[in-house]
Amino acid sequence: MRLMTSISEYVVQGGQALTAGEVDRFRSHLPAYKLKAEMLEGGGQEALRESASFLLRFVEDVLDGAYVPGDFAALPESIFAVRYLAKGVDIIPDSMPGGYADDRAVLQAVLSGHAPEFEAYCAKSGIVLPAL
Repeated sequence: MRLMTSISEYVVQGGQALTAGEVDRFRSHLPAYKLKAEMLEGGGQEALRESASFLLRFVEDVLDGAYVPGDFAALPESIFAVRYLAKGVDIIPDSMPGGYADDRAVLQAVLSGHAPEFEAYCAKSGIVLPAL
């Protein structure tokens, strides 16, 4: 349990540290992030791909003004999680067996930490909240 708490704290701090400029850069690189998410295939990565794609859709809808969140921390933490997934270097190298465990934990921390927000988003958007 302490590990998940630490990861949740890491995600919260990462989201709080995001600057407006970083959010703008993220937006301009959105197609590359989508491509990275789509490339997560095989080896049990389907749930990770679905979660990343969901967070990307949420971020894009918020940044485009198509959805206004009530939980404003959900946006920067979602951006932080997707950037973490796309990083070339993270806690566990993705090339190692089980290398996506840290990425999965970061995405799960965002999804569970803002579950009511994502449920509201899904209800408004008519999409299904992915399981990780």
